[in-house]
Amino acid sequence: MVEEKKNEIQTVIDNNIDINEDWEQQIKLVKEMTAKNCSMEEFKMLCITAKLYDLNPLKKEIWAIKYLGNPANIMVGRDGFLTIAHKSGQFNGMETDYTLSNKGTGNPAITSTGTDMKSFATCRVYRKDMDKPISVTVYMNEYYSNVNPVWRSKPITMLKKVAEAQALRKAFNVSGVYSPEELDQVKEEPISQIEGKSLQEIAKEAVAKKEHEAEIEAEIESKLELSR
Repeated sequence: MVEEKKNEIQTVIDNNIDINEDWEQQIKLVKEMTAKNCSMEEFKMLCITAKLYDLNPLKKEIWAIKYLGNPANIMVGRDGFLTIAHKSGQFNGMETDYTLSNKGTGNPAITSTGTDMKSFATCRVYRKDMDKPISVTVYMNEYYSNVNPVWRSKPITMLKKVAEAQALRKAFNVSGVYSPEELDQVKEEPISQIEGKSLQEIAKEAVAKKEHEAEIEAEIESKLELSR
Protein backbone atom coordinates (compact mmCIF):
# COMPACT_ATOMS: atom_id res chain seq x y z
CA MET A 1 0.00 0.00 0.00
CA VAL A 2 2.80 2.39 0.92
CA GLU A 3 4.75 1.51 -2.21
CA GLU A 4 1.64 2.04 -4.36
CA LYS A 5 1.14 5.55 -2.99
CA LYS A 6 4.81 6.36 -3.44
CA ASN A 7 4.61 5.29 -7.07
CA GLU A 8 1.52 7.44 -7.62
CA ILE A 9 3.15 10.60 -6.34
CA GLN A 10 6.33 9.88 -8.32
CA THR A 11 4.33 9.81 -11.54
CA VAL A 12 2.94 13.25 -10.68
CA ILE A 13 6.16 15.00 -9.77
CA ASP A 14 8.56 13.24 -12.12
CA ASN A 15 11.09 12.60 -9.35
CA ASN A 16 11.32 16.28 -8.43
CA ILE A 17 10.71 15.42 -4.77
CA ASP A 18 12.51 12.71 -2.85
CA ILE A 19 10.12 10.23 -1.22
CA ASN A 20 11.08 10.00 2.46
CA GLU A 21 9.45 9.93 5.87
CA ASP A 22 7.58 13.15 4.98
CA TRP A 23 6.05 11.76 1.82
CA GLU A 24 2.48 11.95 3.16
CA GLN A 25 2.93 15.67 3.84
CA GLN A 26 4.46 16.13 0.38
CA ILE A 27 1.47 14.41 -1.23
CA LYS A 28 -0.82 16.71 0.73
CA LEU A 29 1.09 19.78 -0.46
CA VAL A 30 1.04 18.66 -4.10
CA LYS A 31 -2.69 17.90 -3.87
CA GLU A 32 -3.37 21.31 -2.27
CA MET A 33 -1.53 23.10 -5.05
CA THR A 34 -2.80 21.09 -8.03
CA ALA A 35 -6.19 19.71 -6.95
CA LYS A 36 -7.53 21.94 -4.17
CA ASN A 37 -10.78 20.71 -2.57
CA CYS A 38 -10.71 17.55 -4.71
CA SER A 39 -11.19 14.09 -3.27
CA MET A 40 -8.29 11.65 -3.23
CA GLU A 41 -9.97 9.73 -6.06
CA GLU A 42 -10.16 12.89 -8.15
CA PHE A 43 -6.52 13.66 -7.34
CA LYS A 44 -5.64 10.13 -8.42
CA MET A 45 -7.44 10.73 -11.73
CA LEU A 46 -5.36 13.88 -12.18
CA CYS A 47 -2.22 11.79 -11.61
CA ILE A 48 -3.31 9.23 -14.20
CA THR A 49 -4.15 11.94 -16.77
CA ALA A 50 -0.87 13.75 -16.11
CA LYS A 51 1.04 10.52 -16.73
CA LEU A 52 -1.01 9.76 -19.87
CA TYR A 53 -0.10 13.09 -21.49
CA ASP A 54 3.33 13.41 -19.87
CA LEU A 55 2.48 16.71 -18.17
CA ASN A 56 3.84 18.04 -14.87
CA PRO A 57 1.30 19.56 -12.43
CA LEU A 58 4.07 21.39 -10.56
CA LYS A 59 4.85 23.31 -13.76
CA LYS A 60 1.16 24.33 -14.00
CA GLU A 61 0.81 22.26 -17.18
CA ILE A 62 -2.17 20.35 -15.78
CA TRP A 63 -4.37 20.72 -12.69
CA ALA A 64 -7.85 19.96 -11.35
CA ILE A 65 -10.58 22.42 -10.37
CA LYS A 66 -13.45 21.48 -8.09
CA TYR A 67 -16.64 23.49 -8.60
CA LEU A 68 -19.11 23.54 -5.74
CA GLY A 69 -21.40 20.52 -5.87
CA ASN A 70 -19.84 19.21 -9.11
CA PRO A 71 -17.18 16.62 -10.01
CA ALA A 72 -13.67 17.94 -10.53
CA ASN A 73 -12.63 19.13 -13.99
CA ILE A 74 -9.10 18.41 -15.19
CA MET A 75 -7.58 21.48 -16.84
CA VAL A 76 -4.68 21.89 -19.24
CA GLY A 77 -3.46 25.37 -20.11
CA ARG A 78 -2.73 26.44 -23.67
CA ASP A 79 0.98 26.01 -22.91
CA GLY A 80 0.28 22.49 -21.65
CA PHE A 81 -1.32 21.62 -24.98
CA LEU A 82 1.75 23.09 -26.70
CA THR A 83 3.93 20.82 -24.56
CA ILE A 84 1.97 17.80 -25.79
CA ALA A 85 2.32 19.04 -29.37
CA HIS A 86 6.09 19.57 -29.15
CA LYS A 87 6.68 16.20 -27.49
CA SER A 88 4.84 14.45 -30.32
CA GLY A 89 7.61 15.41 -32.74
CA GLN A 90 4.96 16.24 -35.37
CA PHE A 91 4.18 19.84 -34.43
CA ASN A 92 4.99 22.21 -37.30
CA GLY A 93 3.68 25.54 -35.99
CA MET A 94 0.34 27.31 -35.69
CA GLU A 95 -1.32 30.56 -36.76
CA THR A 96 -4.11 32.40 -34.93
CA ASP A 97 -6.22 35.21 -36.41
CA TYR A 98 -8.84 37.44 -34.79
CA THR A 99 -11.58 38.86 -37.00
CA LEU A 100 -13.98 41.69 -36.17
CA SER A 101 -17.55 41.76 -37.44
CA ASN A 102 -18.56 44.60 -39.76
CA LYS A 103 -18.63 47.72 -37.59
CA GLY A 104 -21.21 50.35 -38.28
CA THR A 105 -23.07 53.09 -36.44
CA GLY A 106 -25.07 51.55 -33.63
CA ASN A 107 -23.76 48.03 -34.30
CA PRO A 108 -25.57 45.90 -31.64
CA ALA A 109 -22.65 43.45 -31.62
CA ILE A 110 -20.42 46.01 -29.86
CA THR A 111 -20.84 46.09 -26.07
CA SER A 112 -20.44 49.17 -23.88
CA THR A 113 -16.89 48.01 -23.07
CA GLY A 114 -16.01 47.81 -26.78
CA THR A 115 -16.11 44.02 -27.13
CA ASP A 116 -17.33 42.80 -30.50
CA MET A 117 -19.65 39.89 -29.63
CA LYS A 118 -19.80 38.72 -33.26
CA SER A 119 -16.04 38.60 -33.65
CA PHE A 120 -14.25 35.28 -33.93
CA ALA A 121 -10.80 33.71 -33.70
CA THR A 122 -9.38 31.01 -35.97
CA CYS A 123 -6.39 28.85 -35.17
CA ARG A 124 -4.60 26.64 -37.69
CA VAL A 125 -2.26 23.96 -36.37
CA TYR A 126 0.23 22.37 -38.74
CA ARG A 127 1.54 18.83 -38.43
CA LYS A 128 4.58 17.48 -40.24
CA ASP A 129 2.67 14.37 -41.27
CA MET A 130 -0.35 16.19 -42.74
CA ASP A 131 -0.73 18.20 -45.94
CA LYS A 132 -3.41 20.53 -44.57
CA PRO A 133 -3.69 22.26 -41.18
CA ILE A 134 -6.25 21.46 -38.50
CA SER A 135 -8.42 24.58 -38.27
CA VAL A 136 -10.80 25.64 -35.48
CA THR A 137 -12.94 28.79 -35.29
CA VAL A 138 -14.57 30.01 -32.08
CA TYR A 139 -16.96 32.93 -31.57
CA MET A 140 -16.91 35.62 -28.89
CA ASN A 141 -20.61 35.28 -28.04
CA GLU A 142 -20.08 31.62 -27.12
CA TYR A 143 -17.37 32.25 -24.52
CA TYR A 144 -17.38 35.86 -23.36
CA SER A 145 -18.28 36.33 -19.68
CA ASN A 146 -19.35 39.58 -18.06
CA VAL A 147 -18.61 38.19 -14.61
CA ASN A 148 -15.06 37.10 -15.40
CA PRO A 149 -12.62 40.03 -14.95
CA VAL A 150 -10.04 38.58 -17.33
CA TRP A 151 -12.56 38.14 -20.12
CA ARG A 152 -13.72 41.72 -19.57
CA SER A 153 -10.20 43.17 -19.72
CA LYS A 154 -8.60 40.90 -22.38
CA PRO A 155 -11.38 39.39 -24.52
CA ILE A 156 -9.28 39.05 -27.68
CA THR A 157 -6.41 37.29 -25.91
CA MET A 158 -8.83 34.95 -24.15
CA LEU A 159 -10.71 34.06 -27.35
CA LYS A 160 -7.43 33.32 -29.15
CA LYS A 161 -6.44 31.00 -26.30
CA VAL A 162 -9.72 29.12 -26.65
CA ALA A 163 -9.15 28.68 -30.39
CA GLU A 164 -5.55 27.54 -29.87
CA ALA A 165 -6.46 25.08 -27.11
CA GLN A 166 -9.21 23.50 -29.20
CA ALA A 167 -7.09 23.30 -32.33
CA LEU A 168 -4.15 21.73 -30.50
CA ARG A 169 -6.46 19.28 -28.75
CA LYS A 170 -7.99 18.27 -32.06
CA ALA A 171 -4.67 18.06 -33.90
CA PHE A 172 -3.00 15.85 -31.29
CA ASN A 173 -5.97 13.71 -30.23
CA VAL A 174 -6.23 14.99 -26.66
CA SER A 175 -9.48 14.21 -24.85
CA GLY A 176 -10.99 14.46 -21.38
CA VAL A 177 -9.39 17.80 -20.51
CA TYR A 178 -10.23 21.45 -21.13
CA SER A 179 -8.50 24.81 -21.01
CA PRO A 180 -9.61 27.22 -18.25
CA GLU A 181 -10.57 29.82 -20.88
CA GLU A 182 -13.24 27.44 -22.20
CA LEU A 183 -15.05 27.17 -18.87
CA ASP A 184 -16.48 30.09 -16.97
CA GLN A 185 -15.54 29.21 -13.40
CA VAL A 186 -17.89 31.76 -11.85
CA LYS A 187 -20.91 30.55 -13.81
CA GLU A 188 -20.22 26.96 -12.75
CA GLU A 189 -20.87 27.89 -9.12
CA PRO A 190 -24.46 27.79 -7.80
CA ILE A 191 -26.25 31.12 -8.24
CA SER A 192 -26.47 31.49 -4.47
CA GLN A 193 -22.68 31.69 -4.33
CA ILE A 194 -22.41 34.74 -6.62
CA GLU A 195 -25.74 36.47 -6.11
CA GLY A 196 -25.25 40.03 -4.95
CA LYS A 197 -21.49 40.03 -5.53
CA SER A 198 -19.94 42.96 -7.34
CA LEU A 199 -17.22 42.53 -9.96
CA GLN A 200 -14.79 44.05 -7.44
CA GLU A 201 -15.69 41.36 -4.90
CA ILE A 202 -15.28 38.59 -7.48
CA ALA A 203 -11.92 40.04 -8.56
CA LYS A 204 -10.78 40.36 -4.95
CA GLU A 205 -11.63 36.69 -4.34
CA ALA A 206 -9.67 35.70 -7.45
CA VAL A 207 -6.62 37.66 -6.25
CA ALA A 208 -6.87 36.07 -2.80
CA LYS A 209 -7.00 32.63 -4.41
CA LYS A 210 -3.88 33.37 -6.46
CA GLU A 211 -2.05 34.61 -3.36
CA HIS A 212 -3.01 31.44 -1.52
CA GLU A 213 -1.71 29.30 -4.39
CA ALA A 214 1.54 31.28 -4.34
CA GLU A 215 1.94 30.58 -0.62
CA ILE A 216 1.40 26.85 -1.18
CA GLU A 217 3.89 26.87 -4.06
CA ALA A 218 6.49 28.64 -1.89
CA GLU A 219 5.96 26.06 0.84
CA ILE A 220 6.48 23.13 -1.49
CA GLU A 221 9.56 24.78 -3.00
CA SER A 222 10.94 25.04 0.53
CA LYS A 223 10.27 21.33 1.00
CA LEU A 224 12.08 20.63 -2.23
CA GLU A 225 15.16 22.50 -1.05
CA LEU A 226 15.21 20.65 2.26
CA SER A 227 14.88 17.26 0.55
CA ARG A 228 17.84 17.85 -1.77
